[in-house]
Amino acid sequence: MPPISRRRRAELARAAARIRIEGQRSGRSVEAVAAEITRLLPEMHPLQGWRLAYGWTRRQLADAVSEALRARGQADPGLSEARICRWEHNGVTPSSDYTAALADVFAISPVCLGVAGQDWYGRPHPREQGVPMANHAPLKAVTDSIALQMEVEGPAGGSQTREHVHRALDYYATHYGNHPPTVMGAEVHRCRSLVVGMLARPQTDRDRTELRTLAGWLSALLGDFAFSASDYPGAHIHLGTGARLGTDGGDMHLAGWSVGAQSMVTAFQGRDTDALELAAQASELASGALQQAQIAAWCELRPLARMGLEREARDAARRAQLRMDAAEEDRANRWGFDAAEMHQHLGEAHLTLGDPAAARQHAETARGLKRIGSGGWAAATAILARTAAAEHDANGACSLANSILDTVPPPSLRETTRRRLHALHGDLAVDSRPGPIVRSLADHLHSLPAHAPIQQSSPEPNGS
Repeated sequence: MPPISRRRRAELARAAARIRIEGQRSGRSVEAVAAEITRLLPEMHPLQGWRLAYGWTRRQLADAVSEALRARGQADPGLSEARICRWEHNGVTPSSDYTAALADVFAISPVCLGVAGQDWYGRPHPREQGVPMANHAPLKAVTDSIALQMEVEGPAGGSQTREHVHRALDYYATHYGNHPPTVMGAEVHRCRSLVVGMLARPQTDRDRTELRTLAGWLSALLGDFAFSASDYPGAHIHLGTGARLGTDGGDMHLAGWSVGAQSMVTAFQGRDTDALELAAQASELASGALQQAQIAAWCELRPLARMGLEREARDAARRAQLRMDAAEEDRANRWGFDAAEMHQHLGEAHLTLGDPAAARQHAETARGLKRIGSGGWAAATAILARTAAAEHDANGACSLANSILDTVPPPSLRETTRRRLHALHGDLAVDSRPGPIVRSLADHLHSLPAHAPIQQSSPEPNGS
C-alpha cells in the first residue's frame, strides 16, 4: 500500500469516527463497525480500523496490549504510540509476542488485523480459545424450563409442558441467528429428547398428535441447523422426519417447509434435477401464498438458473413475487419468508444467468434489509462479492468477502455462505496471475476451521 499523507490520514480518521458513531446509534456491534470501516475505507490498515471502531487512542491500545502481555505472564518491554503508528502506516509487522497480545485484545485472528505472518494462517480463532462469543445461558434456560415443568406434571408432560415446547420453538425461530448452528442444534436436540420421552408415555390421541407435530417442527429445525453446520446426511434425515410427521399429523405447513428445505439442501449438493422434483412436491404441500412464494424462490430459482433454463427461472421469479404480494400471513412468524430472502434468491439467479447488474441491485437490497453480522447479511454480501467478481472488480469482491470473514466468527458462518465464498474464490481463480488481495482471501478461506458436529442427545422420533 503506498504511503498516505498526514492530511489524508486525518480525513480517514474522521470518516472512521463518523462510521463508529453511526454504528453506535444503530446498535451495531464493535465487530460490525470495524468491518464497515475496513470496507468503506480500504486505504486504512485493518489494525487502525479496529482501534478506531473501539474509539481508542494509540495510548489506550498500548495500555491494553501491555495488560494482555502481563496476563500471559510475559514482560512488557514498553510499547510506544510511535511503534503502533509504524504498524498502522509503515508496513512494520509486530513481533510474535505483540501479535498474540493484539489478538487477545481484539479477540480476533491476527490475520483479520493485518498483523500476521504466514505462520498464523490456520491457527484457532481467539474466540475459540476461551473468549465467549455469546451468552448461551438464556438459550439453555428455555429447555431447562420444559424439564422443570415435567417435574410438576410428570414424565408424560401435560398441557403446560406442551405449551412450554411451543414457546421454545418460537424462541428458537426468533433467535435463529444469535448463536452458532452447532450450539442451537445441540439445544434443539435436548428439547426434542424431552418430547420423545413424553411420546414414550401413554397419551390421549389428541395429545399424541400435538406432541408428534412438535417433534416434527423440532426435527425440521434440527435439519436446518445440521445443514448450516455442513452436515448434509444429518440434514436430510431430520428434514425427512419433519416431512413425515407433518404429513401424518395433517400439518401441511410443516410438511411443505421440510420438503422445501430438503430441496434447497439437495440443490447445494449440485443435484439440480432431484432438487426440482422435491420443489414440485413442496409446492403441492405448501399452505398459503407466503409459503408458495418461499418454495418458488427458495427451491426453484437456483437449480433452474444453473441448468440454463432462463424462461423457467424467470417464471419462477414472477410466481414468487406475485405470491409474495398476495400473502396475508405474518412474515415474521415461525420460519417465515421475507423480502430480504426474496431479493437474495433473485440476485443469485440473475448472477447465474449472466446479468450482474440486476444481481447487484437485488443483493444490495437484501443486504440493506438485514442486520450487519446476521446470516442473511452474510449471504447477501457473499452474493454481492460474486457480483463484483463478475464485473471484474477483484479488489471489491475480496473486500466484501473479508468483511464477512472479519465480522462473522467461523462457528457462526453458515454452510450456504461458506459455499458462496468458495465459489467466489473459484470466480477469482480464473486469473492466471491473481494479485495479493486474492491470494490473501484464499489463505483466509483455507484457514477456516470446519464446523464442529452437533452434539446429539435425542433419537429420531417415530411418533408412534
